[in-house]
Amino acid sequence: MKIYLIHPKTPENFWAMRGALDIVGKHKTLMQNTALLTLIALTPKDLDVEYIYCDENIAPIHWDIECDLVGITGYTLQFERMGFISAQFRKHGRPVAVGGIYATLNPDNAKNICDHLFIGEAEYTWPQFLRDWAQGRAKTVYKQETFVDIKDSPAPDLSYIKAKDYNYFSLQTSRGCPNNCDFCDVVRVTGRKYRNKSIDQIMLEVKNAHAFGAGTIFFSDDNFVVNRKFTIELLQEIIKWNRTLDMPVSFSTQATIMIGADEEIVKLLADARFTVIFLGLETINKDCLEEVNKGQMVQYDPFQVIPRISRYGIIPFIGMIVGFDHDTPAVFKEIEDFLDKTASPFASISVLNAPNHTPLYERMKSAGRLVEDFRGFWHLTTNIIPKQLTPHELYFGQKQLFKKLYEPEHFERRMIGWLNNVKYFPDTYSTRKKNLFRIVMIIKIFRHFTLRVPAPVRMMFWNILKETWRIDPRLISRAVSMLVQYWHYYDFSHKESEEKMELDG
Repeated sequence: MKIYLIHPKTPENFWAMRGALDIVGKHKTLMQNTALLTLIALTPKDLDVEYIYCDENIAPIHWDIECDLVGITGYTLQFERMGFISAQFRKHGRPVAVGGIYATLNPDNAKNICDHLFIGEAEYTWPQFLRDWAQGRAKTVYKQETFVDIKDSPAPDLSYIKAKDYNYFSLQTSRGCPNNCDFCDVVRVTGRKYRNKSIDQIMLEVKNAHAFGAGTIFFSDDNFVVNRKFTIELLQEIIKWNRTLDMPVSFSTQATIMIGADEEIVKLLADARFTVIFLGLETINKDCLEEVNKGQMVQYDPFQVIPRISRYGIIPFIGMIVGFDHDTPAVFKEIEDFLDKTASPFASISVLNAPNHTPLYERMKSAGRLVEDFRGFWHLTTNIIPKQLTPHELYFGQKQLFKKLYEPEHFERRMIGWLNNVKYFPDTYSTRKKNLFRIVMIIKIFRHFTLRVPAPVRMMFWNILKETWRIDPRLISRAVSMLVQYWHYYDFSHKESEEKMELDG
């Protein structure tokens, strides 16, 4: 049995998932699709199954490939591409299996674009499907009725990808989030009960990723710190292993703001070489938090927590949302001032949406505030009729704020503030090999920022490097990495804003 597994291309205008342009000008995508590589690892050894893997962000689809089955996974933002790909293969007699987050959240729509539909987690249903297929009795729908024991999830098979194609390797330590935010549909996919893999499992996956060339690993957990004891044990194991390497691995993850309230955890994260944490802050307005059932976060003061994270040399990437019922036109300036005061260099600014069947969706539907036949782009537009903002004020304000945040003078001010905040430097990772790597990186970025960017950006680059050297030379490599990421967001914010302005008239 030959199976062609496809991860569809991510839309270019979804900046949070868009592949960055690296310092040598070669296009990469952010990270590999762990789900498909896990399906490969789940294949029963006694079955004769051959896989061909295609990440459309890296390579084109081979439409005329000879195979017995096409498998497609994807997020909600990829559903149109998933439907197109499926239709092309089915038109030529190739059966298609579809699973993943979109299929799980929208099974009534997904069943129309495939021959075999997978709803929910696939650790148990995929092996069963393969056995059914081999016996000629494969079903049209496979649904995981209960959440699986995540310890039954094997390490993804990384032999089908190349490290040079990705900025990060994505791994997962846990599933499930105990929070129940009204606008979030994660609990429908992974549940509210926190489930974690064993420390040995996670370290095996980390070591596998390193062996395949990973320099940075992203833990894609919905909320990295839920079980404090488990998190401490995991970080201690990562530190112990990382110290044995000539070139230690860097890590990043996502979490709620509560992660910064625990200084012991923050220090361990720094010692384990976590360089970035995406913080789902959402809003600094307590009324907004209360209105979407996120009031438990009110106890954590972001003006204290975020600088604490920065003091340990970790970059807080702030996730903010606009469009809550308590948001007024003043919200955009409030966010700008907040990011300045906390010296937060990077932030994403999304527009509030109500995904199907979430509490927010049902509430907006009852109030008659849902946009009929919504065809906008999630996170950039909304299916909610705003309460204290007009749609134009919401979209225009969001785009203008995003563009302003990445103007050279504004970013330089926040970044230098962040550099001045850093007080803690783990002293266990200084090696000649790592220092040589830093020199090569700096030379490459010199070339990039000298030849390819507008004059104001180039001036900002030199100003930041000079100021970094004055503050502490140990921060040079971190500054270089941040500038690489900055160029991506600067480039996108300007292009996206210009396109939106044309649409808005």
